[in-house]
Amino acid sequence: MSFAEKLALFTLLLATLIFVHELGHYLAARLFKVKVLRFSFGFGPKLLGFTWGETEYWLSAIPFGGYVKMAGEDPTEEAGEGDSADPDRGRGFLEQAPWKRAVISAAGPFMSLTFPILICFFAFYFTATELSSRVGYAPADRPAYAAGIRAGDRIVEVDGKPTRSFLDLTEAVSPVWERPLSITVERKGELRRFSVTPELLEEESPIESLKRGAIGVMPAARAPVISVTSPQSPAGKAGLATFDRITDVDGQPVATFAELEELLAARSAGANATITVKAMRTRPPEEKSAPPKKAPPAQEEVTATLAPVEGAEGLAAYGLGSSDLALYSVKQGSPAFEAGMRKGDQLLSIDGEALAGRHAFQVKANRAGEQPIRVAWLHEGEQREATMAQRFVTLTDEFGNSSKSLLFGVAFDLRLESYVEGEMIPSTLTFGKALARAFEATASQVRQTAITIGALFTGQLSFKNVGSLITVYDITVRSAEMGWSYFLQMMGFISVNLGLMNLLPIPILDGFGILTAGVETVRRRPMSLRARTIAAYVGLVMVVGLMIMALRNDIVRYFFTNSSGE
Repeated sequence: MSFAEKLALFTLLLATLIFVHELGHYLAARLFKVKVLRFSFGFGPKLLGFTWGETEYWLSAIPFGGYVKMAGEDPTEEAGEGDSADPDRGRGFLEQAPWKRAVISAAGPFMSLTFPILICFFAFYFTATELSSRVGYAPADRPAYAAGIRAGDRIVEVDGKPTRSFLDLTEAVSPVWERPLSITVERKGELRRFSVTPELLEEESPIESLKRGAIGVMPAARAPVISVTSPQSPAGKAGLATFDRITDVDGQPVATFAELEELLAARSAGANATITVKAMRTRPPEEKSAPPKKAPPAQEEVTATLAPVEGAEGLAAYGLGSSDLALYSVKQGSPAFEAGMRKGDQLLSIDGEALAGRHAFQVKANRAGEQPIRVAWLHEGEQREATMAQRFVTLTDEFGNSSKSLLFGVAFDLRLESYVEGEMIPSTLTFGKALARAFEATASQVRQTAITIGALFTGQLSFKNVGSLITVYDITVRSAEMGWSYFLQMMGFISVNLGLMNLLPIPILDGFGILTAGVETVRRRPMSLRARTIAAYVGLVMVVGLMIMALRNDIVRYFFTNSSGE
């Protein structure tokens, strides 16, 4: 996507959202017969325009939104000013009853908060494809695998409710935990039923804690990324390495790790079990040669011939294993590094309990806290053990938010190329279901944004989280590159932010207009001209100050953080 295309999308998004916001004010003003002097699409000098009735309609030079100019809204104009014979007397904004002014002020945010329902509906209803309910990966340490569900199974029903897409599955499972669900899957043309008890997952963030049920399945499949059990194994002797990705076996393409397991199980049991494999290996960048912008990692093809070990089957016969618990990196100075763990090592157990997967490791490590634990791992085919203790460290993200976290010091392989995209199916969302999901998505966005704004003003979140138009441009481009559906949903998210921010009781924002209308209703007299003028200046200073701070945050974030690309 060219810069011109990115800029055009950004302009379209911003112009549309501010136009919709101002349209709310315009329609409410017309409803109460307030005189609208001008409705401008854009700011600055007029490019084109015409007058219809008593209102000027402008297309202005700066296309970032628009504005509505109403008669009598200038705080330097006294309400009710003018000749009693003037036909427009009583049609000024400040001449209206407080409740009418409150409605006119609230109409802009109302449009901004409801517009996402429409655009999210379009995003959902006109989406051509969605992820199917086929299981791409079922980790061995999660409830689904323990119950018997495997990669390749298609989940067709949860507690009697049909599931076709992965979103259907998520909606059926998320509200339930620690009670069994009846799950029906289709496996090789046959229906099988399993009883699965979702586990409770608690997701922490700087602003809230969320609970949901999960059975531990992923739509994305594990790619055939391997670990080599020992340098003396057939794979090790043939030159394969942990994190190589097998692409074919004896000329037969291999797409997923499950396919590799099935193929090698059959080959190791055959009369001629020697195989030739091809693998892709990612070469690490040379030291101190990383370009300013990260380039795609270099790849090289490796070909190896493997003869199986007698008496062994499947992956083990060739000295291969899953890379699920292989360490992709070990942080220097961490408890894991000091215990002797290095990249490529394979975790085996904690306190004598064998690890079946990454989730089990995380659960056991979190449960241990800072207490000493006995860890066993495999290093170049040799089993090692050490007693170590994690420690709490304070982490600060790019937005200035601090959090405490247990430091073990290892990271697993989370590269995109280590997974295979899940199965896509034609979307069959009905009008009603798409609309319901649009309401749910918008309500969720409103809730999360309101909590975030509250956390900013109570000090739970740093104001370094606030972004300027640079952030808006960045997330607009990123969402557009993911597809028009993501672009529309991001537009909805920004619209919600615009609506809620305008409801803040800051002078010159809509929230202050609503607040003053309420105060005037109670006091039974309007604000004085002096109070209005002072409030307008204070509000302007506050808003400009917030904009400068947001711009500073973005300049630091985008131009001075990790500028080396390392």
